[in-house]
Amino acid sequence: MLSTTSILRLTRHRVIRAAAPIFILFVAWLLFFWRILTPVQADRLTFQQGDFTLQFLAYREIAYRQVASGHFPVFEECLYSGYPFQADPQSQVLYPPVIGAMLAGRILGWSAYPLRALEWEVMLHVLIAATGMYVFLRSLRLRRTACLAGSMAFAFGGFMTGYAMLQTAILETAAWLPWIFFALRHLATAPASAGRLLWVRDALLLAAFVALAYTAGHPQTLLFIVYSGAFAYMVWSWQAHRSLPRIMVRGIVAAVLTLGLSAAQLLPSLSFMLASTRAQLPFTQAGTGFALHDISLFALTGVTNVWQPLYVGIATLVAAVIGMRSRRPDIWMWLAIGAGALILSFGINAFGFDLAYLAGPGYQQFHSQERHAVIISFAVCVLAAYGANTLFGPLRRRLRNTIRRYGVYTAAIAALLLAALLVLLVYARTVDPNRAELGLISDHIALFGIALLGSAGLLLWRSRLGHTPRWLWAGVFLSLVVFDLFTANRYTATQAPAEPFQPLPLAEPVIKAEGLPESLQKSGAYRLYNHYGLPLNGACVNHLSEISGGSPIVLKTYQTFLSRTPEDVYSRLLNVWYTVTWRGGMGTDNGKRIPDRKLATGKYQNIDANTFLLDWPAPQPQPAWVVTKTTIVRDESAVYRRLNAADFDPLAEAVIYQRDQNALAGSGSGTAGLEGKSTGYMKIAAHANAPALLMVSEAYHWNWIALVNGKEVKPVIADGALLSIPIPAGNSVIELSYRPLDLYAGVAISVFTLMSSLIVALVSRRHKTE
Repeated sequence: MLSTTSILRLTRHRVIRAAAPIFILFVAWLLFFWRILTPVQADRLTFQQGDFTLQFLAYREIAYRQVASGHFPVFEECLYSGYPFQADPQSQVLYPPVIGAMLAGRILGWSAYPLRALEWEVMLHVLIAATGMYVFLRSLRLRRTACLAGSMAFAFGGFMTGYAMLQTAILETAAWLPWIFFALRHLATAPASAGRLLWVRDALLLAAFVALAYTAGHPQTLLFIVYSGAFAYMVWSWQAHRSLPRIMVRGIVAAVLTLGLSAAQLLPSLSFMLASTRAQLPFTQAGTGFALHDISLFALTGVTNVWQPLYVGIATLVAAVIGMRSRRPDIWMWLAIGAGALILSFGINAFGFDLAYLAGPGYQQFHSQERHAVIISFAVCVLAAYGANTLFGPLRRRLRNTIRRYGVYTAAIAALLLAALLVLLVYARTVDPNRAELGLISDHIALFGIALLGSAGLLLWRSRLGHTPRWLWAGVFLSLVVFDLFTANRYTATQAPAEPFQPLPLAEPVIKAEGLPESLQKSGAYRLYNHYGLPLNGACVNHLSEISGGSPIVLKTYQTFLSRTPEDVYSRLLNVWYTVTWRGGMGTDNGKRIPDRKLATGKYQNIDANTFLLDWPAPQPQPAWVVTKTTIVRDESAVYRRLNAADFDPLAEAVIYQRDQNALAGSGSGTAGLEGKSTGYMKIAAHANAPALLMVSEAYHWNWIALVNGKEVKPVIADGALLSIPIPAGNSVIELSYRPLDLYAGVAISVFTLMSSLIVALVSRRHKTE
């Protein structure tokens, strides 16, 4: 019988063995990001500006302003003439880490959302991906060192540390991929004898991870995860000898729980996307992807592509090749997942995406199929972990001979590559020494050659490993993986520190409301048209409202309105008073000229740009007005024929669909004025001499609720995309409120699902105990 001291020593040893790989991952994470984490300003780097700051940091800032003022950021006035902000998945406002950071910032008194917070958010999600991959690989019963190799390759590979880090929604969705597969495998293989309800906890765990991935904000990445995960679930269930009815029951329960927990984001986003420009993309637009020669990104970095999303390291690739020879029953599954994702990643450049576009739900809504790289990298890293597991363990003579052959072949390839590199260097020095890209290509080929030569040496060493302990060889292998990945990837998405939002001299006259009528100056109810003159979301960050924005998802009716309506017409209808543009004057595409007064000149992306005050003649644009004429049409084409007619007066006439004509009681005349305005709320006083139609300079959305003299009235879509409200004769007080009923319903479903699931989980635990 063991003594107490022996038991404590054994327990401590087991804890250290279990914790050591996580500690190593953490140290590697610190080393990878040390130049972003360091407080020494001279050594500091940050993530590349562009979408990282102009899109995602801007969205954090926009949302945080509302959170700091005590409002949940459901709706945003400063984008797209009124935008369902929370319904846009990339707002990420329901993602727990994001809303948690904002609440913490409010407690700490942040005046604005800091760039540092977004940097930490990105770096921590790389750590989440690393630990998740390690946990998943351990669940496959692999050696700790093999799991460490696979998790490092995935977390610090080209996908997770390149373009995805600048697109936080992609990175943060992908970070939950290994956790989702971990829960999927548990659900598929959990024995029924453990308790009839015990597997429901696995289904709930899976649903929680998928809900986290969904609220992280990139449905396309989650779509890829769901398809590959569903295939893996079926394979694992079949290998566990599960009957088809039981497979279906577990899968359906997990799907229902997932939909329930995700409903708070799913319902608003689904209704928004179905009414957006993403409802269906043409085949050529949806099918953008890798060029066929981009397959070289498995081995070469920075040669055919700015990014290197397929690069997981040469040693990792070598280990993956050896992993293919493993006798594990699911090797073919990982090959199928990786190969299928690779084919789809080429989009229309290879046959295969055609079938997904025609038959795969979701593939008609998204473009950039090269984002399948996350699934490719994941599958390769799993195979590499299998290969490392073989290499780190005892080898039979036949396998030793095979590894020796692989080592010889790898050494030969490395020798040929280094010889080619020598020829390239001679050419660069003697024939064309001024071509900088040749030096860059040479650097990347040199890295490939070094990694390949190191892998060859390791394989030859492993085939002859005698009394040298295997842990030493494993340590050298892991060191090569780290050297390779850190050399290739640590600076891919970084730059020197800079202010994320630079001062905008062209916006200064707009901020000061120069030349505006006094009523608009006080209310702030005016908009600008950013026509290639300000950075993405630059107006909104500076507390200005614009008629466009930076989201890839826009209401289709509104986008159609902007594209098919003359500029002088939509500018009046949307209460536009300023235009910041590269144009030298306010001449429009239809040959008309909007009266203007130039307020500022400057540069935008090294191109001359100007700020104009639109010097409207009377009647001038207003936030709300009463039209004197309504024109009833049958379809969208008729709307835009009328809006393009020479005699159309945007402040006197409204074009209404025939389906809404019953809501109109007449076409009287009158006046209207704005009495109060805040985000998602407007109060308007109006007077009409007969029943009339009140037009509001706001994009129509079905969540707007109108109270006219305390009575609810259904808003009507006018001029193809704008908000209008029928009003009675006499004086009226109109209150418009944005009420996200789809969000309320989704939250109710999510809360109910969560509470029900917890009750079932507790019951199953009690059942097992008894």
